Amino acid sequence: MNTQVIKKWLWVAPCLLLIWLAFISLKYGSASLDYYRVKNIVEEWQNEGNQQTKRQYASAKSAVTRAVNKHPFNPLYIDTMGQILEWGALAGYEDNENVSLMEAKGFYQQATHLRPTWPVTWASMAMIKWRLQEFDTEMQFYLSQADKYGPMKPEVHILFVNLGFALYKHNHPMLLDIRQTFMNRIALGLRNPSTRFATLQQIQQSGVGSLICRWLKDEPDETLNFIKGCRVSAAEKS
Repeated sequence: MNTQVIKKWLWVAPCLLLIWLAFISLKYGSASLDYYRVKNIVEEWQNEGNQQTKRQYASAKSAVTRAVNKHPFNPLYIDTMGQILEWGALAGYEDNENVSLMEAKGFYQQATHLRPTWPVTWASMAMIKWRLQEFDTEMQFYLSQADKYGPMKPEVHILFVNLGFALYKHNHPMLLDIRQTFMNRIALGLRNPSTRFATLQQIQQSGVGSLICRWLKDEPDETLNFIKGCRVSAAEKS
């Protein structure tokens, strides 16, 4: 009798395992489809200058929520959930902008716990702090992590460039804490073709191009020459 039971389970157990694996595969495959549905909507928004309808937003939020529920430990899905909520808050599609931004920040934090070396997620959290006007040690930590893990990441260049000029414009004391990184990211932003236009635009709008030239006096001429009228003499460099 025991032998028959063992033989039966030797046949049943693999079948149960295959059924379980098929269920998991179907579940994750469905989550992947939901994610790519969101990804396509996000790409449309980006191509159209971040313009989206409330219906598109609701569709994207519903799809990414399903993806996260089906695969709750996937940092990419969780990060995307934060991104969708952030955009919805800024577009006015959520009832309370600040509450939705804080919810988005929570998803970004979950994503960093699962994959702490993603610089863009750290940058996204710093951006949330900026939107909430929370210039504190937590924001400084997010900035330092973004800088640490994304030394050549275009999104991090743009974050520091935009934030640095905003702090300069309002004479904010936090600029002193990030000044060196700010200058470094301006230079990196100028060197990178994908961020050069945005960096030059910020320099032009700030009206302090000559000051930037002095800040970057130790940079090679090919970097400085991107800034209109920026010519640093040998005497100034010495």
